[in-house]
Amino acid sequence: MLERLPNETALQHHRRIIEGKLVDRTLADIDYAELAPYVYGHEYSSDVARRMMYGSRKTLELMDGLVDNTPADDNVLSEIERRRAELFKERQKLRDERTAYNKMLRDQARDEELKEILERQILDGNLPKLEYEPFEEYEGETSLIVSCSDIHYGAQCDNYWNRYNSDICNHMFGKYINEIAKIAKRHNAQDCYVTANGDLISGGQHLSIRLTNQENIMEQVTGVSELLAQFLAELSIIFNRVYFISVAGNHSRLDKKDDALISERLDDLVEWYLAARMANFDNVFIGVGNKIDPTMYLINVRGYDFLGVHGDFEPSITNVTNLQAMVGQPIHAVLMAHRHHCATDSVQGVKIIQSGSFLGTDDYCISKRLFGKPEQIVTVVGDDGVECNYNVDLTVKE
Repeated sequence: MLERLPNETALQHHRRIIEGKLVDRTLADIDYAELAPYVYGHEYSSDVARRMMYGSRKTLELMDGLVDNTPADDNVLSEIERRRAELFKERQKLRDERTAYNKMLRDQARDEELKEILERQILDGNLPKLEYEPFEEYEGETSLIVSCSDIHYGAQCDNYWNRYNSDICNHMFGKYINEIAKIAKRHNAQDCYVTANGDLISGGQHLSIRLTNQENIMEQVTGVSELLAQFLAELSIIFNRVYFISVAGNHSRLDKKDDALISERLDDLVEWYLAARMANFDNVFIGVGNKIDPTMYLINVRGYDFLGVHGDFEPSITNVTNLQAMVGQPIHAVLMAHRHHCATDSVQGVKIIQSGSFLGTDDYCISKRLFGKPEQIVTVVGDDGVECNYNVDLTVKE
């Protein structure tokens, strides 16, 4: 039967006639021209139909896998998958590079924007003129390391144990200057190293980087920077040379803790401000020492190396071994802050000098049942290293 059978597909019908004529020979006696309309739907001469049917037979054999004249399918598929994987990796690299580049542009734009706000506030503000008063140098026997950490400028608290705001902070600096002058005279100190080890501003740890928020935070940066500028100006009258070095703290980060980068802290802008503000002071030097990275620095005082950190990455005051290993050299002492109270210790021959805070007992301390008065620490360094430390009480009586 040459007609298409019920439930028989067009391909099955095509195959049955081709194989009947050329394979199992059940249709061998029927001429090619007679079969052509059933196979191809058109009439063809016997010779043309014969060639067409032999071609169809070859195609059916290739479809059935009876003839293999191509490379192994598995090898072809493996090569395709390999090239797809390579293409995916290259596209991912391109996306990563584009992401990194865009982040760099955002960081640069943010840094420029912050500095523009700072410059605008400097120009718009009625800042007091800082006059450099040159004087004859004198020969001293010691140098002082003066802590200026955990100022938390911009913070306000008023509780049973403590009252703090920007005005009180200003009075504290006045008291601090007087105490430093007494210590300098007592120990015949000739140089002063001001170490600002973080948390200079109260900050906004969940700061969303929008202009309105930045203006508020930048008022804190400007306020504490100007306070420090006046502080350094007064110290320049007492000492031959005044050096300022800082490291950022956790309160000045630009984002919440888990997302914040160690290299993005608003405390870093203070040095930038002071460098411009103190440019005319021949005996004041800003950003001295060796900034190892954004979280630590080294200063050399009278031949002894002091390592400065904020302390938020140090789980214990005695965490000296790791610090010394990271620095890669022996250190005489570690200068740290963060814990809001003065303390000294010695671990494996390395001195630990921890400064207090200007803030004192705030609401957080109350919730943790912690008490501490506002204080900073002044370290006297002689030819034999650290001679002594002074815990300077900064409590202001109103």
